[in-house]
Amino acid sequence: MKYAVTGHTYGIGQRLHERVGGLGFSKSTGYDITNPEVRQEIIKNCKDIDVFINNAPADFGQSELLLELWEAWRDKDKTIINVGSRIAEIELESEYTHLLNYQMHKRTLKALSQTLAGLNQQCVVKYRWFAYVGTPKILSKYPDLTDYISIDEAVDIILE
Repeated sequence: MKYAVTGHTYGIGQRLHERVGGLGFSKSTGYDITNPEVRQEIIKNCKDIDVFINNAPADFGQSELLLELWEAWRDKDKTIINVGSRIAEIELESEYTHLLNYQMHKRTLKALSQTLAGLNQQCVVKYRWFAYVGTPKILSKYPDLTDYISIDEAVDIILE
């Protein structure tokens, strides 16, 4: 199996890339998935890939990449795994309204993943989600957080 991972230079994406190898695409290496030309370049570079892990959160870029990749792969024996978030599963309380944009992006990714998965095409679309993961970014932002899973546990969920 040949893999590609977005967001492969940090956190969950880095561990995914270490585990499965293959191609990596990250904003820090010039692959900003909010840019339509970059998304097309990624798709072009992934023609020999079997499994694409759509991990990098980037506003609607993650959903746009999913749709564009699925359109290119719909009749191929390939898999797209989309990494969502628990935030798409819950109703926000008023003190968390600063997360509304992030929630909207992740709910869009979830809904699109479910729609595409149900269209009976050859390309398999999966959606994986979890709550907090003990990445350096999360642990520095929330130093008192105790309810989280490890990066390796998140990777196991994505690859199941």
